Amino acid sequence: MEDDLNPSDDGFADSSRLLSPLEASQLLTDEYSAKILLATYKRKISAQEISQRYGIPIAACYRKIRILEEVGLIQCVERILTQKGKRKNLYTSCLRNAYIFFENGKLRARFQLATGQVKDFGGDWNGLDLMKQ
Repeated sequence: MEDDLNPSDDGFADSSRLLSPLEASQLLTDEYSAKILLATYKRKISAQEISQRYGIPIAACYRKIRILEEVGLIQCVERILTQKGKRKNLYTSCLRNAYIFFENGKLRARFQLATGQVKDFGGDWNGLDLMKQ
């Protein structure tokens, strides 16, 4: 499944990965991704804190954070130095609203960032016809 939008004008200039509508909806409904997006909503938090508070194995937490960063849904906003002298990244969500639509046999997804930018998944926003695949 291909996204027909031009990545340079999609409002997600920092994201290096384009998603299909199905991938976008799966990302939002994945338990760990959803917990990370909730944990980072309007606050800065480290992967270690997310892992401990939300019961996500640390390796899975880092993996999901990397994916969410790649698609532009969260970002590292600060790097702090711990008492042990290690660097710790603090993340915050860039996502403000997300919508998943299934209409007339077509799947669509829409993400709105905190900046107000909108990313539609489903090409021309007429959706993706899953029956043709």
